[in-house]
Amino acid sequence: MQRVKGTRDLFGRELRAQRYVSEVLLEVFRRYGFREVETPIFEPLELFTLRSGEAVVRQLYCFEDKSGRKLALRPELTAPVVRLYCERLRSEPKPLRLCYFGSCFRYEEPQAGRWRQFHQAGAEIIGSSLPASEVEIMEMADEVFERLGVERKLVVGQISLLRGILGEAGVGAEGQDRILRAIDSKEEDRIDQELRSAGIPEEECEKLKDLISLRGGKEVLERARGMLGPSPGLENLEEVVGLLEELGIRFELDLGIARGLDYYTGCVFEFYSAGRQLAGGGRYDNLIELMSGERVPAVGIGFGIDRIADLLDLGDEPPPNLLILPTGKELVGEALKLARKLREKGVSVEVEVMGRKLSKGLEYANSRKIPKVLIVGKTDLAEGKVTLRDMKTGEQWEVELERVWELAKT
Repeated sequence: MQRVKGTRDLFGRELRAQRYVSEVLLEVFRRYGFREVETPIFEPLELFTLRSGEAVVRQLYCFEDKSGRKLALRPELTAPVVRLYCERLRSEPKPLRLCYFGSCFRYEEPQAGRWRQFHQAGAEIIGSSLPASEVEIMEMADEVFERLGVERKLVVGQISLLRGILGEAGVGAEGQDRILRAIDSKEEDRIDQELRSAGIPEEECEKLKDLISLRGGKEVLERARGMLGPSPGLENLEEVVGLLEELGIRFELDLGIARGLDYYTGCVFEFYSAGRQLAGGGRYDNLIELMSGERVPAVGIGFGIDRIADLLDLGDEPPPNLLILPTGKELVGEALKLARKLREKGVSVEVEVMGRKLSKGLEYANSRKIPKVLIVGKTDLAEGKVTLRDMKTGEQWEVELERVWELAKT
């Protein structure tokens, strides 16, 4: 029996790195005032087709339960969190800051850094339409990567500029989504095909292509203004850029960012390291309205925990401080009681439970790189003592039970 294609077993340094990334993320989230929530692994299928349409189904793990309800394993976490907001949190004071962690599932062809089951974390600010909320999300993400020691590049765009051109050309929401997905793919042939299919005039096609080619520093704003004239989207982006500069956060503008999900409406941003995207998000001011009928502004970000963890090398989980080795079956209970007392004092302890003889027990400790072994013998125990062995030097000495915890920690 083998694991399912597109999944992986995590253990050793891979799992340790993932746990560490999650710990850092949660610590930073909390410092920014975010509250953790958790949503179900499966949701109504409609939650994910509501904005993206039935075409998204081929990328989902979807099924019918025994009651005939159409369900799907969640492919991302923003929509479930928005569903939670609409269902239970609408009366909460704004802005509402929510963070979360969980596994997601997409039926895509596995490749380097992309799995069919993957781990995400994210954060949402619900209720604010001000650029400060986008910038604070970006600042928070930048701090996460700083804490992890990960070199990164922040790239910022404005999806409303693309939707504006497409809207003026008479392209509806569904057609816009198809074109934006093509732009997100960076495949020129696919972009051309979608533009032709939408029947967009050549002049507007060229305008859109010129816009998505704009990349660089603050000068991109002036070039875009020369192409589009005054624009609320450009004004928003200018405010975002100003705040990022005030905070000293390095960034690059890229007006070709379209993001892969259909619900983004404004400023969008992505973090890269060594050419791989580690996090991304943006403003989505219509997703809550689709679910509840109430228009509520929101902005969020998702982190790819797998990809971030793959950049770290934390080594394997460190071994326990101490192995307790009873020299006879009748001493196992005493060994377990001693281990409990030591753990209560903060010592990491493993008890030998395989029934090994002394020499084999020492071999095992050596193979696990356990620095000290506590040998519990009948004669020593009767005198209130045990033998402590330093596995690095081979030196061993008798110690009183009262002093064991003090010596075991050093």
